[in-house]
Amino acid sequence: MSPESDTPSGIVRVEPFSGFVQRFEDLIGASSRMELYFIHSRRWRENHDAAIKAFLGREGTAIEVFLPDLESHELMYSLGRHFEDGPLIPALVVDAYRYFARLSQDFGKPVPVWLFSRYPTFSFYRFDDRAVLAFYSNTAAKKELPAFEITLDSFLGRFLAEDVEDLKRECRRREVGELEAVIEAALQDPVVTLRTLPGESPP
Repeated sequence: MSPESDTPSGIVRVEPFSGFVQRFEDLIGASSRMELYFIHSRRWRENHDAAIKAFLGREGTAIEVFLPDLESHELMYSLGRHFEDGPLIPALVVDAYRYFARLSQDFGKPVPVWLFSRYPTFSFYRFDDRAVLAFYSNTAAKKELPAFEITLDSFLGRFLAEDVEDLKRECRRREVGELEAVIEAALQDPVVTLRTLPGESPP
């Protein structure tokens, strides 16, 4: 782990993504907003479920999420080819849709979901004044992935802020109540196969 620094890049921590578990707990607990961009991040959601719920239970907190567009054939095909759990990715994305829909209903707060159709180059978890960026591998082989924490008042922080604004111009925004229609459209599409996740009943 690298120490705190004042470098213009804004990088203050570099380590495997799996090493950020406690840091994520701290960031979620200390923040009033979160912007999340990932493919499904099921393990991250499971690891931090209690912290995310505590976050939403506080006054003045807000969360926005970027997730893959199930109706983008090109994207879903590419994701399926790139990752070890590729055949399960559509179902894992549906799981993420429904996870955030339940949170919105349970806490009575809007959780806007932005559906992206371009292949992701990295994931990000943006908080009040920090963010964690996580790389993807260029191969399908499973390996430990690097991540780094940055300050938002830095070159990387400004790049991320601009990227978020550009994403919002390119993505389809859906309120959580509209996500079931996206899922239903995918279920009717012969190109998209929603395999059942372990421990779940068929949709």
